[in-house]
Amino acid sequence: MSATQTQSSIRAALDIVADRWTLMMLRELFSGTETWRDLTQALTISPTTLKRRLDQLTKAEIINREQLSGRKQVKYRLTDRGIDLFPFLMAAREWQLDWDARPEANVSQWLHTCGKPMRCKAYCEHCREPLLTADIKLVDQNLVITGTKTDSRRYRQPASESSNLIADRNPERPKIIDILGESRTTLIMAALLRGINRFDDIQRFTDLPPATVSNRLRRIQLLDLGHTRLYQENPDRVLYEPNAAGKDLLIVSLQLMQWSNKWLQSSLQKPTTARHHPCGHTLGSVMHCKHCLEEVTFASTKRV
Repeated sequence: MSATQTQSSIRAALDIVADRWTLMMLRELFSGTETWRDLTQALTISPTTLKRRLDQLTKAEIINREQLSGRKQVKYRLTDRGIDLFPFLMAAREWQLDWDARPEANVSQWLHTCGKPMRCKAYCEHCREPLLTADIKLVDQNLVITGTKTDSRRYRQPASESSNLIADRNPERPKIIDILGESRTTLIMAALLRGINRFDDIQRFTDLPPATVSNRLRRIQLLDLGHTRLYQENPDRVLYEPNAAGKDLLIVSLQLMQWSNKWLQSSLQKPTTARHHPCGHTLGSVMHCKHCLEEVTFASTKRV
């Protein structure tokens, strides 16, 4: 069975959240924004785009529409399924604070119940040790990436497409939004984080056209998430590998994986799990406050 014939936990979740507008909407919903008017003002989003994303989040049971009694106004509120995305958003925020130091980037400010500004870290729920990316391995049940001879052809995107890989970046938008908000980039990063690093195997895993894979691998390098390593000459062949910033996306992926395994279980053909090598357990990742070491939940935080 090939990787493209199955649906992994992370890929199923990415189908829902790997969209720039969706991620920014979730950030506003967690901040208490509830109405159409307030969402429009906060995001400067077109009515058509807003309606489409609200419909998608409603269909995914992440938000509910609540008609106010005796009024035409509708409020959009997170469901339990939606609230459970909070650790994922906090892990993404933590990545942003660690790897994108631009002062103009608009990062939401949160406080933990201990009174300290929110900074958090992932821990193993079994051994209670901090998680290091080198100690984690993603495991896809029944996943088989068949060995193939690496194709030596070079897939070149048009110059105009290459120049626009990250040209639309808003300087105030967090870099993590640009990464997670583009589904094909995140899908290829998911392959790299599994140790799938030859072009043909990446293409097989993602089931994307070769030109798209080439384009997004270039984007990953421009976003400073990975690099290439020459492993053969004449013809030149390279491996695509994540760098430190790219590897730290694994912590973000763990939160998304756990959410998917809990809430999308019925639709998963191939659940993804992770193994924590130091303790040997199937990994459960929990976000804790760096200051007081208590668990980070939506109920234990507040937006400032």
